[in-house]
Amino acid sequence: MKARTALLELFKRSREWRAFFRSCCEMGASRLRSQTWQFRDELKDRGYEFGSEEAENALLGLARDLLPESPAARWDAEWAYQLCRGTLARLAERHVEFSAAEKEALDLSVLNAWDERMHAARVKNDPAAFRTALKGWEQAGLDAIQRVQVRGGAA
Repeated sequence: MKARTALLELFKRSREWRAFFRSCCEMGASRLRSQTWQFRDELKDRGYEFGSEEAENALLGLARDLLPESPAARWDAEWAYQLCRGTLARLAERHVEFSAAEKEALDLSVLNAWDERMHAARVKNDPAAFRTALKGWEQAGLDAIQRVQVRGGAA
């Protein structure tokens, strides 16, 4: 069962959880994300285990679908900024190890398609798609770094 389906079932069966979800949504996306653990724990007690990202993505998607006028349904630029900041920090850690020649040889044009996907997810207000595109962007960057390191080691 998907997290979305399990959450919908929880809301259908429990007025309290429905009200809690609504109150989190009315406070904003950061509040909804910060309370993901409570939803996860309740679902786990009911026999459904989901990862944090899966549950968070499902909650944000449900906010957009069920309560589209709520603050939680709006794009959260701060959340996107924090995700991007973490990704850039991980890539920068690897980049600083490069020689000047390796930095010159690094081809990051492979990131363009992922840039477009992140932009499209932002336009669609789709946090799950944004997170997926950002992970792809990071992996493409790490792969490009790896290719330069392999070439440099083979030279």
